[in-house]
Amino acid sequence: MAPTATTLDGRFRALDLTLTLRASNEEDGAWACTLVRPDGATFEIESVTFFDVDPDSGEEWVVEPTPSRVLGVLAGGEVEAEDDEGSGAAEETATAAKSFLGDEAYALLLRLDQEELD
Repeated sequence: MAPTATTLDGRFRALDLTLTLRASNEEDGAWACTLVRPDGATFEIESVTFFDVDPDSGEEWVVEPTPSRVLGVLAGGEVEAEDDEGSGAAEETATAAKSFLGDEAYALLLRLDQEELD
């Protein structure tokens, strides 16, 4: 039995996912991300911008995508709707991520993401 991953990076490797990135056409600093499982199933993020935040000042700055940041988007449900039609975007993303990863893998992803935030 393989050891259980204890970080988002470890979880990414344990799931044997492939990540493809390209600059998003939707806005400057945004990325289009494609995750692929070993069986060929894909999960698409059309446009996402990644930020780091200074915990003392609250200042934000744009950062490069990494596998752990992409998984954090799936786990965190930090999806902002562009318009009123997208108001359920966080729930839709969570449902799609759970379907892509599977119930057990998604539950572990949520736990690891929360631990990294704490």
